[in-house]
Amino acid sequence: MEDTDQLPFVLENGPLKQDGTGHVFPDRYAIKKAEAGLVLTCLEAPNLQVIIKAGLTVTASAARKAPPGTIYLDGVALAEPFLDHEKKVYNLDHHEGCVRTFTLATCEQALIMCVKGLDLRDREWKIFANEPDLDTILSIWIILNHQRINNQEAIHRRSLFALVRLEGIIDALGLEMRELSGLPTDLLQKLMRVIDRLRVDELELKKAGEWTKTDFLEYTVGVLRKLDQFLIKLGELADFKGIEELARIELTNNRIAVVVASDLGIYELEPHLTKLYGNRLGWVALRRNENDYTLRQMDLFMPANLEEVYQRLNFMDPVVKGRINISRWGGSGDIGGSPRGRGTRLSPTEIVSACRDVIEKRSDIRHVKRFFSSAAFSIIIVIAAIATGQNWEPALWLNRETLGEVARSPVVGFHVALLFFSLVMLGIVALRRPWQFGIMLPAGKDWWLILPMAIICGFTGDILVPDRLMFAADPVAAWTVALVLIPLSLELLFRSLVHGMMAQLATIQDCESRWFFSGPTIGSALLYAATTGFQMAMMAENPMAFLINGILVKYVTVAAILGLAAGMIRERSHSILPAWLFHAVAVATSILAFGPG
Repeated sequence: MEDTDQLPFVLENGPLKQDGTGHVFPDRYAIKKAEAGLVLTCLEAPNLQVIIKAGLTVTASAARKAPPGTIYLDGVALAEPFLDHEKKVYNLDHHEGCVRTFTLATCEQALIMCVKGLDLRDREWKIFANEPDLDTILSIWIILNHQRINNQEAIHRRSLFALVRLEGIIDALGLEMRELSGLPTDLLQKLMRVIDRLRVDELELKKAGEWTKTDFLEYTVGVLRKLDQFLIKLGELADFKGIEELARIELTNNRIAVVVASDLGIYELEPHLTKLYGNRLGWVALRRNENDYTLRQMDLFMPANLEEVYQRLNFMDPVVKGRINISRWGGSGDIGGSPRGRGTRLSPTEIVSACRDVIEKRSDIRHVKRFFSSAAFSIIIVIAAIATGQNWEPALWLNRETLGEVARSPVVGFHVALLFFSLVMLGIVALRRPWQFGIMLPAGKDWWLILPMAIICGFTGDILVPDRLMFAADPVAAWTVALVLIPLSLELLFRSLVHGMMAQLATIQDCESRWFFSGPTIGSALLYAATTGFQMAMMAENPMAFLINGILVKYVTVAAILGLAAGMIRERSHSILPAWLFHAVAVATSILAFGPG
């Protein structure tokens, strides 16, 4: 049997001690914020989160229905011990639904699971406890160090078995039954001294009546560090690298994307990442300093490469805003990084979210859902604008009977309402990233190549323009409505709001990309054409005749072509302003060629 008391000093509080080679036991445990609140993690098992809350319990039915990747420890689940391998839910306990005298303690159950080959690297896990007694803390240490348990070169394995066996008997049967461990007297005495040292703070806090006020996470970290020094062989952690996981997200086919921080370079880090995450790692972002990242594709068979990730990050990053002629996210298909010099303003969580967006944008279902949600927003705004136009009485509302004919027109009321409601919605959804909705100055020049299409659409005569009565009443006001109000209201709704919402999960053009019709361009053009057709039918003196004689088909077709061209301009210029100009040119061409109305 190994000498379990070989380093009597290591279980005392104080700075980390060195061995003869100068190696120390690094601090592998940390407390950080997560969705579940404050959690305890091990830097060597970043996918495991330990939650310790005093008095935490869940019912037996709730425990059985827990999310996959849940482990309950020592009294949290009011149920018998169980292992649900299919659902990945485990309850390690010896309180409820069992004969305690005949049931192994929680730490012994955890040890048996790990010795039998339990591998927890395949997903994220949450380990729940309600009190950090030594039985629970030993269970936590075993689970967090499950990869080391079967490596006899890494830990004092027989010392661990002896300690767990002794603590299990004491916890389940009482101190007076400790001789049932079958350990030799001298070893039993040494292990009792180890247990006393591990529990010294717990006993003092309970004696002082301060135990219930203790920060259980901080206390647990302290005991885990003592266990490291007792159980892990000197020098074993010499190659330990301080890899801190900053963010993680599930991708597809059991692949993940992570953001980590380390002093190592990306190539030096790769073997350590493989050790931590196995073959689950798809993409990794290494934070070199506060705003500087290296991206690396770890799995060559990912359904997308880093080129698509760069495009998504450039779309999201406030430093880039999708612009050219500045430093951007970029590199090769398997390694790259953040904008040089200026860095990035994206958080680690946003970086992994961009990686997931690249994968999810390939889902047709998500595109359909996004289209219908965007359509719902546009329909609500159009209906509100129609209702406003039908009840448009600005003279009464402003108490000004002298308002001109143009200002009192229901068409003006409709487009004023359309502009207002579109701006309100943009203020809500585009406030944090306005450039994603085209609210920025134009970039590039090749979008000018599409401008002749506006003139062609105008020469069809099937463009919505103010009627002759408006121009007769006030030509200046009518031209303002025709070139400013109508194009701006429609483009803000369809090429800014609707297009921007659809673009959150889609690949779109930029001023340097190849030419293609993106999903947001097609979707916004279809909704614009449908709205134009509905508006024309509502404005017709005889809507039924208008539907039958084929005029509606012409208007809808021209609107669809105009919408596609405006969407192309919106994407290649990165701005809504050229789309507005394009629409205004089409309207002006139609009026000059065929007159108003």
